[in-house]
Amino acid sequence: MNSFTASHEDGILRLHWRPGVFVTYEIAVQAARTLEELSGGQALPILVDITGVTGLSPEARAGMIAYRGFSVVALVGDHPMGTVLAAFARQSPTPSAYFTSQPEALQWLSEQNGHLMASGGSPKTGL
Repeated sequence: MNSFTASHEDGILRLHWRPGVFVTYEIAVQAARTLEELSGGQALPILVDITGVTGLSPEARAGMIAYRGFSVVALVGDHPMGTVLAAFARQSPTPSAYFTSQPEALQWLSEQNGHLMASGGSPKTGL
């Protein structure tokens, strides 16, 4: 069974981690490759559902912080562990935020995407 599902809808990448998964470096690399294929190599906004994730290996965390394939990242979770898991995102050079509501996360992604376009950036080229 896969540890995640991924899709590209309306210009936004979506990654949903399966509940109970512990994300290792190998699993994180597999997810990144899948998302890169879906994006066609473009730096797009991403919505990541971390609800039910049990943890991240230190290597997976370091790789996720260093990865620059997204223009902005919205993490969605619904439990205290989600806050802990999302804390690493503050270290990322990519604008990132944690939400407990998917609609709020999508709104934020939309606002960030509009900001990139207004400042002359492009979600296709990244920051």
